[in-house]
Parts: sequence; C-alpha cells; structure tokens
Amino acid sequence: MTKGYYEVIVEGTLDLVKGFVMGYLEGSGIQGEAIFGEEHHVENESKFGQLLRLLHVKGKQVKLIVGMGIHNLLKEVLSRRVDQLKIKIVSVREITDAAFEFSYKAYTTELGETLKKKFGNLPEELTMEGGYAPVEKINPEGKGIEAYAPLHEYELKAKGIIHGPIKAVIDFYGEIEHISMVESGDIKLKYGG
Repeated sequence: MTKGYYEVIVEGTLDLVKGFVMGYLEGSGIQGEAIFGEEHHVENESKFGQLLRLLHVKGKQVKLIVGMGIHNLLKEVLSRRVDQLKIKIVSVREITDAAFEFSYKAYTTELGETLKKKFGNLPEELTMEGGYAPVEKINPEGKGIEAYAPLHEYELKAKGIIHGPIKAVIDFYGEIEHISMVESGDIKLKYGG
C-alpha cells in the first residue's frame, strides 16, 4: 500500500525549519518522516522564483516532503508559534508522482553488468520510461587501452526516466547517486488537483 505524501513549502532557513520539524516530530513521539528536498535532489524553485528571492522579494523557502496528516499537524503548531518563530507555511500540495532522468555509461564489463542489473530490476513501485534500451559495444581493437582513451574494448550506454511514488523514487535515487558513471537529474514532482 502506498502512503500519501505532501509537499510543504516553508518560509525560513533550512537549519531553522529542519530543527523545528525534527524536534516537533521527535518531541511529540510522532512516527512520521520528514524529507528535506534540498538534501535529496528534489527540484527546487523555478528560475523566476530564484530571481525573486535574489531580489529579496521573498525569503528563503524550504521544500519539505511529509507523510499524510503531518502537514496538518505542522500547520497547527506553527500557527500557535507565529510570534516566536520566523517560519511559516507558504503552500501545501499533494504529491501524485515523482520522476528523474538518468544516463549512464560503463567501460568495464563488471560495471556494465552492475548497471544493467540495477536499472533492469527496479523496485516494484517504480517504472522505467524514456526509451530505456542499454546499448553495448565490444571493440577488440580497444583492448589494453587506458580508461581515458577515446577507444575502449567494452562500452555500455543507456538513458531513461524513472517514475513512481516519491518515497520509492528518493530511495532508488539514493542507491544510485554514488555509482560511478551514473548521471541523474533532479527529482521532479507532479501534484494532485
């Protein structure tokens, strides 16, 4: 069963918002999670939003992803502390889907097999789109040439888009982000009506 998640945009600095939210959840004994978009490659504000912030039209905003119901608790407690904290909720939206683009390449069969296995056996909740079709080339003339040479004995390339529930997407992104030769774009969110 997929748990619902919400994007909560909070005005304030990351340290202040994170300290407050984590302290509130821990102090209240709430078994819930708070994911801070900035720490998990979740796409942040638009270019126009960045420009407005740079022009001091609005303050720093933190993208927070929380489980269903937690956003209402945060809204309630922040409304009681409005005079004491420089934090306020700007918006709340239900997240219906998340996705990120990726590409990878490998020049050793060992890394190639690892990448094909990882991306070919996605967790059940995730789907692959964007024409994912790994292309392997074996070039005997490249045998023995160093890693940074233009010719390699083995070459594997692929690209695609991974979709699914936000938590599953963030978890998978975390698994692949440190694999060498994998490049991933920011996680993009889709919202409910």
